[in-house]
Amino acid sequence: MPTAPANLFLEGNFAPLRHEFNLAKTRQFEIRGKVPRDLNGSFYRNGPNPQFEPGPFYHWFLGDGMLHAFHLQRGEVSYLNRYVATPTLELERRAGRNLFLGQRTNMLANLQLVGGNLISLISGLIRDKNADAYTRLIAKANTSVLAFREELFALVESSPPIRLQPTTLASEGFEKFDAGFMAPFTAHPKTDPQTGYLYAFGYRVAGGPRLEYYVINPHGKLVSRTAVETDYAAMIHDFAITRNYAVVPVFPAVTSLASIRRGRIAEWQPEKGASVIVMNKDGDTASLRRFELPVGYVYHYANAYEDGKAIVVDAIRYERVPLMGSDTEIRAELFEQANNGYLTRFRIDLASGKTETQVLHSEHYAEFPVIDPRLVGEKYEHSFAASASGNNSSAAGIFDGQVSYELSRGKVKADIHDFPRGHFGGEPIFVPTGKPGERKGYLLNLIYSTEDNRSYLAVFDVAKPDKKPLCEIWLPHRVPYGFHGTWRQHRN
Repeated sequence: MPTAPANLFLEGNFAPLRHEFNLAKTRQFEIRGKVPRDLNGSFYRNGPNPQFEPGPFYHWFLGDGMLHAFHLQRGEVSYLNRYVATPTLELERRAGRNLFLGQRTNMLANLQLVGGNLISLISGLIRDKNADAYTRLIAKANTSVLAFREELFALVESSPPIRLQPTTLASEGFEKFDAGFMAPFTAHPKTDPQTGYLYAFGYRVAGGPRLEYYVINPHGKLVSRTAVETDYAAMIHDFAITRNYAVVPVFPAVTSLASIRRGRIAEWQPEKGASVIVMNKDGDTASLRRFELPVGYVYHYANAYEDGKAIVVDAIRYERVPLMGSDTEIRAELFEQANNGYLTRFRIDLASGKTETQVLHSEHYAEFPVIDPRLVGEKYEHSFAASASGNNSSAAGIFDGQVSYELSRGKVKADIHDFPRGHFGGEPIFVPTGKPGERKGYLLNLIYSTEDNRSYLAVFDVAKPDKKPLCEIWLPHRVPYGFHGTWRQHRN
């Protein structure tokens, strides 16, 4: 009898790391080079890490969240990693096995999970026609990490953020934003660097409204919540803001409960078309407008800004949604350069209602674009991203380099730094040390070495990201491939 093919997302460095480490002394690391003494803060990275063997339909997006933190202070380093204590993780931990990523729905486990929330669930189904009280509880908190105000949050788009203690990574429960909040919440909220307001949205797989837009004030209180109807239930992973507008593109990756049961979040249905929603950043529905876009897909946006009576949005665009097809298709996308994503510019003319799309750079597949966080919503010149050369034929990793984009006067210059062979990184994090817009600071990337079966935090000079790192902070173990991170500056 033929054996089933191995699950890609349980192999190699995609496989989970089930030990929680605590390295408190610099001597516990192998440090190559010198840690900059002015790099004082914490680097966080989130990613999926199932604590028990999942079922046959397991997908990378569905594992339990695990946070990794490097704390740096005047050349000294400490590290720890912790699971995010979600309700499902705690229930499975007590059971000693996987309960929620199996081939069939475990009704007893779901009843235990709902527990005292049953009345809230029934009330939500009747009053609001949605199951937010349940989807909140099945949070995996495995996608991103947000430093907002003096607090830290683990994020996944199906559920509210989970608050974490920034030093110990101890989970402190769901964030309610001083408003009893329990709805879906994007893994990519945007902090306005000028006002300190936080902007976000949430989409629903089932129930209504399909999309909601949120405004949170600098004190952490939800002050606006706007319902927005879409033509179909779309998987909307990210969005953008400008000085005055929120920009929410809607692409035809259509979500459903049936897809999730098959280990996929969405199905590609290009016949449904694509559009972009633009409205005032305060959520005023009277300002809402819709513009047509060419069919494609975007997971992540670099930035957006206003240019006269137009909005410019830069993103990594694909011809179709990746990572949602068959296992064979996913392997081809990740390791054979099928359906690459490239840095692309959308221009939305608010006066004429027309949109334009322009590929800015297509030399290498790129993902996870980042900018100076002080320039969110403003015109900018520098962006950084993970890149894949296409020269690695094995399935050992995806991103074997990073790229620095310089965007000025309508031209794009790309400096690509290839990591040593067999080394694979991810999303770079920009830590600025100069004024906004200056190319001064550090670029941090968490990199895995296949030869050593260990990971290290590489610190690059942001002015020379195509050169060797200033230092490498090597762990005694590997860190599985994950998604997004952030930097939290320490106060002096």
